[in-house]
Amino acid sequence: MNNPEFNRHCVALCQLRSEPQEDFSVNTELLVLESGEVHVSTWDAEPRDGGFDAHVLNDRVDALGFMVVTDWEFFDGKAYAVVERRPGT
Repeated sequence: MNNPEFNRHCVALCQLRSEPQEDFSVNTELLVLESGEVHVSTWDAEPRDGGFDAHVLNDRVDALGFMVVTDWEFFDGKAYAVVERRPGT
C-alpha cells in the first residue's frame, strides 16, 4: 500500500488543555495521528466553555495539510474526526 495515490485515513482529536504551555496562553490543542506520527496545532480559543467550532477545526486541520472526511463528533469534552492528507502535501 505504498501507492502515492492512496490516501490513508487518520484520526484527528481536539481537546481543551487544563494548563497552558509555558510560553503561550493556549487552551486548545488539535492532534492528528498519522502512521505513528503526531501532528499538533495549538491555539487560544474563545469561548473557554468547552465548545468547539467545526469551521475552526476544519481550518486547523487544513493548516496541518489534511482535510476532514467525516463530520466532527463530540464526546466527553473532545472533538473527533477522520481526516486524510491533502494530495501534494
